Amino acid sequence: MSKPLHIVLRCTEALLPKVRYVFDTLFMARGVHVVYSPQPPSSGPWLLYGPSKEASWPFDRCLAIAHCPASWQFLDDHAEIETAANVEGLTIVFPEKAAGFDQRSDIPFDVAANAFYFLCSWYERFGSNKGQTRSMYSNSIFTRLDVPQDIVDQYLDRLMKRLYVLCDQLEVEKWKSLEWPQGASHALILSHDVDFIPAGIIDITKQGAKTVLRHLIRQRDPADALRAATGLALALIHKRDPYGCVPEIIEREKELGVHASFQVAVGHRHPNDVNYRIEDDRTRDYLRVILDAGFDLCLHGSYRSTENTDWYVEEAALLAQRLGRPLGSRQHFLSFNYDNLFTAQEQAGIQYDMSMGFPDRPGPRAGFSYPYFPYCLKENRPYKVLQLNLFLMDVTLQSYMRLKGLSAWEVIKAALDDLRRKRGCVSTVWHPIVFGGARDPGYERLFWEMINYTRETGGLATDGRTINDFWRQHAKNYSSFN
Repeated sequence: MSKPLHIVLRCTEALLPKVRYVFDTLFMARGVHVVYSPQPPSSGPWLLYGPSKEASWPFDRCLAIAHCPASWQFLDDHAEIETAANVEGLTIVFPEKAAGFDQRSDIPFDVAANAFYFLCSWYERFGSNKGQTRSMYSNSIFTRLDVPQDIVDQYLDRLMKRLYVLCDQLEVEKWKSLEWPQGASHALILSHDVDFIPAGIIDITKQGAKTVLRHLIRQRDPADALRAATGLALALIHKRDPYGCVPEIIEREKELGVHASFQVAVGHRHPNDVNYRIEDDRTRDYLRVILDAGFDLCLHGSYRSTENTDWYVEEAALLAQRLGRPLGSRQHFLSFNYDNLFTAQEQAGIQYDMSMGFPDRPGPRAGFSYPYFPYCLKENRPYKVLQLNLFLMDVTLQSYMRLKGLSAWEVIKAALDDLRRKRGCVSTVWHPIVFGGARDPGYERLFWEMINYTRETGGLATDGRTINDFWRQHAKNYSSFN
């Protein structure tokens, strides 16, 4: 373990849990261990977060970050953010500065307040779209105010660059970069949302007809319609299921030496919910291959499951009763109420979630490319549920962005290259329905290429439970999560 970074906090008692949460979340992502002290250490670099500098302190060894009480006013007034500013090359929503801070070596604005605003998804929970259960990039604060989607990553990068400069000036060793399991530089969590299981030839034929019509009418793509129809015809000729594909995916992943998380749904309260029922023995037996093969079983919360926390808890209990106890989860259609979801997950014993992503855009939804614990504002503490951000989804690329082939791969590769550069960890979802060649031809190949590229570039392709175990062990070193 590297020598910890000492942090001195000068803010109100009410803000202390939030400020510690921000610094713990950020520095945890880079493997920098921190301790909170009332006074600067006797040697080595340290960090001050306060409204001013005390003249007697050793600021030649300090990175000073301004605490601006006005920047935290959003906690009380719930006002909509109307503008964003550019300060020293960073986009911020709270531009207040403190006097006496040197912009060349210090950070004169309240980076903790700005980071907390995005990490806790304040704009989703209290903004003009707070009643919506599906948060879209197209009407998010990132689009409305032209905020970079990885804004919290940028704050973290600025912090680390200033600290590294300080280490060079003091001629002390820098902190070692965090390594993911198996010594990987970055990690990609693989998952599959089981949204459709055909009961027989009638279901397969209906799904095939709907797929061909979707390509022809909605997407106006006769070439893909022909490819899908050909894939369906070949499947029917060979008496093969082209839409369920769960056993086939597991077999291929076992050959490659990787494991994905499988999200299985049990709730039916909305027309968008899945077509199968876990109460049916045939369905249960079909899905048992997930557990028999040692793969990660997760709950796919139904479309309306967070309207009532009891509904979500009941779904987790039903899946545990019929198939196996889930430790992870993702919401169907990414539809949820923020606080209801994480509250229900705590009650249900869910340890990690993969719902924080935009349906219509790859990349971060909370500005961050690392696992983190969402924040419970009511109790002024982090939730116990770990968030494994959703960055890449087949539906996003195919249905919303209308990409295929090389164009889709370029987006995937750019996201993976950025993840490698940041040494981050995020999740991705590819639906089993695309793996049989009769839905969105070519997308099954993109999934396998994504795995290969991640591994070729020093990354780890794995499941949610592996990262959850690793991150929780890592979190024991940080007071906010201990």
